[in-house]
Amino acid sequence: MTQLVKPQPDGAVHRPAIVEHLDFAALPRQHVPRFVLSPRRIFSDVLSRGWIESAIPFLAFLVVVITILSTTDGFFSSGNLRTMAQYAPDAGIVVLALLIVVAAGGIDLSIGSNFAMTAFVALFGFHILELSVWAVLPMSVMTGAVIGTVNGTLAGLLGCGALLTTLGTMITIRGLYTLASQSQLVEISASARIDAAWDYIGFERFAGMPVGFWALVVVSIAVFFMYRQSRFGWHLLAVGGNRKAARNGGIQVKRTVFLAYIMAGALVGLAGFLYAARQNSVGSDTGIGMEFFLLTALVLGLGGFTPGRGAVVSVLIGFATIYFLNNAMINAGFRGDLVQFTQGFIILSILAIDVRFKKNLHRLVASSYLDPVKRVPEPVQGAEGLMPDQIAPKLADATILGAGEIDGPEDVILDVQGNLYCGTRDGRIVRFDAPDHLHARTLAKIGGRPLGLAFDQEGRIVTCVAGMGLVRVSMDGTHELLSDQTGRSLISVQDDTTIRMADDLDIAPDGMIYFTDATKRYDMENWAMDLLEGRPNGRLLSYDPRSGRTRTVCDNLVFPNGVCLAHDRRHLLVASTWECSILAFDLQDLAAGPRVLVSGLPGYPDNINRASDGGYWLALAGMRNPVIDLAMKHPNVRRRMTRRVPPTNWLFGNLNIGGVLKLDSAGSIVDAFWDRPDGPLYMITSMREHKGALYLGGVTNNKIGRLDLPDVDNGWTGPDSYWGQK
Repeated sequence: MTQLVKPQPDGAVHRPAIVEHLDFAALPRQHVPRFVLSPRRIFSDVLSRGWIESAIPFLAFLVVVITILSTTDGFFSSGNLRTMAQYAPDAGIVVLALLIVVAAGGIDLSIGSNFAMTAFVALFGFHILELSVWAVLPMSVMTGAVIGTVNGTLAGLLGCGALLTTLGTMITIRGLYTLASQSQLVEISASARIDAAWDYIGFERFAGMPVGFWALVVVSIAVFFMYRQSRFGWHLLAVGGNRKAARNGGIQVKRTVFLAYIMAGALVGLAGFLYAARQNSVGSDTGIGMEFFLLTALVLGLGGFTPGRGAVVSVLIGFATIYFLNNAMINAGFRGDLVQFTQGFIILSILAIDVRFKKNLHRLVASSYLDPVKRVPEPVQGAEGLMPDQIAPKLADATILGAGEIDGPEDVILDVQGNLYCGTRDGRIVRFDAPDHLHARTLAKIGGRPLGLAFDQEGRIVTCVAGMGLVRVSMDGTHELLSDQTGRSLISVQDDTTIRMADDLDIAPDGMIYFTDATKRYDMENWAMDLLEGRPNGRLLSYDPRSGRTRTVCDNLVFPNGVCLAHDRRHLLVASTWECSILAFDLQDLAAGPRVLVSGLPGYPDNINRASDGGYWLALAGMRNPVIDLAMKHPNVRRRMTRRVPPTNWLFGNLNIGGVLKLDSAGSIVDAFWDRPDGPLYMITSMREHKGALYLGGVTNNKIGRLDLPDVDNGWTGPDSYWGQK
């Protein structure tokens, strides 16, 4: 047992806090599953994956392949596949160029004319100007980029309609190509120039496949990772998905569209170079109809003309489907008009099925995503004589601060000087200046939904922000994102690396930040669904400021919420909201897992914080009731309720009455603070003791409460408790 003694300012009442080390080994173990498996969850997670939207195009591709296998001999022989791989790359690269433009919300009808012009430029440079192959390649690419610059300037920078702009450039470039090719075509055809590199690119194989095929592979990988890993790729998708939102998010929309057209034009130039090296000639019909053929492949792969999607694999599947179908029908001897008719009919049928599938996909996900499980809560214990109907409502004497000036102060915190801080629903951190706390002023606008707050040793605020992660705010208003991802779960269909609902945190003496991700499956707007599910969807995380690394300390916890470093600085307390319990972790042996410090609480615990006497304050966001406790034992009842009953009529915990429990150092309830049933301090989610008063916040409230506490150390502050007096 340790007695905390700190120097106090003159005149302050000092009562040293008696801090008992938790007898961690004597606490019962909390069972934590290594992984959570459920057929229903796996099914819904698979349906929620982005690639599931490509299921119908992929199935169509399989049907085409199987049909060709059963009707055509030798179509998929190694020789025929190599032949198709030699002629397909240039069109495959152009369809990826078209994807870049469409993903940014544009369209390019000039790709066929651009393709023909760049192929002509490559032939002109090689045969007429007799440039080296390595000079012809950039010349062809630059020609495509120049045409893309014209499209980008008109459609991107000047805001002209992309359809009319590219239609105009299609006609113009086609006319220029016709004039240029007619004047030089005979001389190009008569050229006898031979070059080993030119012939190698056009006809030779590398590792058994044509060089053009490997060029398509490299471009596909580059475009794939551009969308996945690069800022420019993210900007393209954001602009295509919602230009207004992208503009409000600080993205230069016009510049992004402009660059998309330039990049697409450059890729078309590369494709034109490959075509020229292979064919060694061009004709008056080169590139004619290419835009419609590739638009068909693109629409088939994406399941529609869908901006904001960088689905490289899906588009290549759509391209392969059209390419195989076209070649198989031509090889079978069908007339060109019948081939086009059959292709059109098949494509319309596939798109009709795909649209219907996507229309009902969200219904399938919604019907299977919620996966309730049986949960038997511990009976209420330890609060005898302290329930709301058994004692006077002490919070009725609280003073109301900031009424109407804030919205949703989920957590409150005070610095050593007594300035009061809280987060708000609109993504701000606000400050009430000491000593009166009369008016709120914005310290920082960080976005998201600020929840838990803590001071680090330098006096900066670190906050958990739902939808963003862990954010640090300096007193000058600047802020930085510390962490928004952690390691992926060992067995998880969905990628759960993103921190969806960072909830509360505390900071250890070595600077390590421990914080909770309350639920990996639900967002701030629908966190209540996690209660109805009752599964261990949350996790305790840690962030090391020295390395910048975030790791998962303990996965599969039941809505881990409040976090508090114990007075002994060795143990970490975590509130498990739906379990109605407080867990304890040994920071020197985190692998040992959690143990149960308190169970059978009368309500749903939220934040937990230190008290001046060596105990703890615990906020109860709502009260348990027998109906909910009974419903938690019957998962099928909860599942049917969510399907058949409007959400406004669902059974849920009583959040109209909240309160604060006072715990001693061993976790026993020694006092309770409630408001009147019609009082202003409902759904209390946080409280902080500071110099003889208790400050209270609520996630659904528009005010902060202040209650004077009798017989406490009126010189005690939270920051001093953690970092000592400065």
